Amino acid sequence: MAKIPWTFRIQPDPNQGYFVVFTSGLAISISWRNLRKIWAFQQYTLRIIKQLKQSDGCVGFSLGAKIKSFEGSTISVWEDIESFRRFQKGNPHKEAMEVLSLDLTGKFQYVQWKSQGDALPRTWKEAEDRLKPAEQSA
Repeated sequence: MAKIPWTFRIQPDPNQGYFVVFTSGLAISISWRNLRKIWAFQQYTLRIIKQLKQSDGCVGFSLGAKIKSFEGSTISVWEDIESFRRFQKGNPHKEAMEVLSLDLTGKFQYVQWKSQGDALPRTWKEAEDRLKPAEQSA
């Protein structure tokens, strides 16, 4: 998996608690019929990166991608859950979910947890391991 390194908007306070979100399995089906959706997926990704960089409450983020399958994953750190929810409901993220939702394939997974600032950044392995208990209980 190709990974975009962590980008921090602010320096995390080692003594503060933060909200960590990991999403995995965001993929778009690949076909000749879907070429415009693939292009749109890439364009929305770039716009959402910009949104993350400008979102109040976003501490930092990292993105991962499986290039051949057009599958993406994200880890983001937020000052609080309300900041994350504002991001989710804001454009271009909200618009991307509405426009692309019918074309997304793969097994979308999501996990969140709290972390102290001195433990940031979190690793991809840890995030993926946190999904495993959710998979086993499903």
